[in-house]
Amino acid sequence: MKKTPNGLLSLIAAGAQVVVRDEEWLVRSVQQTASDGLMVRCIGTSTLVKDTEATFFTHLDMIEPLRPEDTVLRQDMSPSFRDTRLYLEAMIRKTPIAATQTGLAVSDLQLLDKLEYQRRAVHKALTGLRPRLLIADAVGLGKTLEVGMILSELIRRGRGEKILVVTPRHILEQFQHELWTRFAIPLVRLDSTGIQNVKRHIPANRNPFTYYKRSIISIDTLKNAGRYRHHLEGIRWDAVVIDECHNLVNKGTLNNQLARVLAPRTEALLLTSATPHNGSPESFAELINLLDPTAITDPKKITEKEIAHLYVRRHKGHSEVKLELGSEWADRLEPKAIPIQASAEENLMFGELADTWTHPLSGAAPVAGRGKSLFPWTLFKAALSSHHALVETVENRRKNLAAKANGRRQPQRDSHWSGSTSPNDSCPSGWRFDSMTQTPSGGRWSLPCPTPASTSRTQPLNGLGGVTAAMVERRSVHEESGPGCGHHHVYIAQRGSVRSAVRHRSSRGPASIGARRARFGGPHRRAARRARTRRTRLGSRAARRRAQARRSMVRNRVRER
Repeated sequence: MKKTPNGLLSLIAAGAQVVVRDEEWLVRSVQQTASDGLMVRCIGTSTLVKDTEATFFTHLDMIEPLRPEDTVLRQDMSPSFRDTRLYLEAMIRKTPIAATQTGLAVSDLQLLDKLEYQRRAVHKALTGLRPRLLIADAVGLGKTLEVGMILSELIRRGRGEKILVVTPRHILEQFQHELWTRFAIPLVRLDSTGIQNVKRHIPANRNPFTYYKRSIISIDTLKNAGRYRHHLEGIRWDAVVIDECHNLVNKGTLNNQLARVLAPRTEALLLTSATPHNGSPESFAELINLLDPTAITDPKKITEKEIAHLYVRRHKGHSEVKLELGSEWADRLEPKAIPIQASAEENLMFGELADTWTHPLSGAAPVAGRGKSLFPWTLFKAALSSHHALVETVENRRKNLAAKANGRRQPQRDSHWSGSTSPNDSCPSGWRFDSMTQTPSGGRWSLPCPTPASTSRTQPLNGLGGVTAAMVERRSVHEESGPGCGHHHVYIAQRGSVRSAVRHRSSRGPASIGARRARFGGPHRRAARRARTRRTRLGSRAARRRAQARRSMVRNRVRER
């Protein structure tokens, strides 16, 4: 164990920079202990330990002060002292401007049009001690640009080192692209997989959200309270941006809980939404309380004076916006209603929709099951669109009901049978294929087979679409008594297809052959069970044959030796 030499103890003081465990730290306080030497409280300054607080003891750790006299000066040999000028320019840019300067410092250097109404929003955010603002401008007025300008100004003032942007998933990439291309603010996009990858590269006791200084994450990822809340509660941000903040107003939801965790742990909080108010003053008060919990005295009676410093709201007809962009937008004409007389057929159609579907005269819902109250209005909405839309809606409904009634996918004929001009050529030896047809209902297959009276009848085969057995044997369904030729119906179902074959044998069937038939109503379990038993037996026989062949081969080799 290395300890700090006594000669370096005098250089360790508050404000000094030290190197401990290969990382740079800033000393905050020094205190003498009884047995462990000096107790040095530090805060990290290098990348891996940035803003991490730690305590070291001189008898346990090697604490090496960074002394100015050890600085090595190197002559600049670049043309026109280019390296030196670049270094000085970088240091000037890194040096924060005074926090009291409310004027815009970098907005003129960014890739966007100079619009004064956007700058007023930025200036309003910077005038307060803590930049906390609800940006509620209408769609198309540049809320994302205003957020980017505010973040750029905070970074220039040294107050935007750690930034978190929370957006819905569908606009996450767009938001990231705008901030990078227009304001040169790099945001690392993280999801659940990305956070897990970060955890694998850092010590187990480190917070994964401290790995990247500026990141953008979907609200659907962060709202998992049991997974990330303890990490979010252990970190502070310089600025947090929550886009589409109208999703935060409902108390008790995961989105609201996430906002309540982030709001008190950041200096700057920016909320954006084109529709922040849903008509409920309590919901809007919930949004304002995230910015300033003391701003509203009565959530049911919110006055403009209470929240004037916490929000900015402009629309396309606003005086500030109209002054600069009024010439670029065409004036909206007053809507003109054009009455059209409905035809007799249309009146009958809407009369039937009202009396039978939307407002039935019987008072009972015309349909049952899930969506019984919604489907009538779906028909009405389709009728308002066009009669073609109504016909299409009805046809789709019929198809869905037919699919549910059948319960399974409609079976298809196997290509092995349908491609043969003479089906008997494809049948196994001793079998004769009669025919296979599809019934008008579309969900059953029929097999014509001869009866003892030399007539033909059709027996529907129900529910074969889901049978996965290789072969299911069933006796014929003759209800006649007396002698006759017996039949074995063999159904072969593979991947949803159905094959049927009929084998004729000359034997005198018993009078009760109809009573002994195996019913195929609800056949799937019995059929599958028989098929599994048959496959198991066949597999066991094959395994025994292979074992006997191996034993025979071993005996022959032994005899040869």
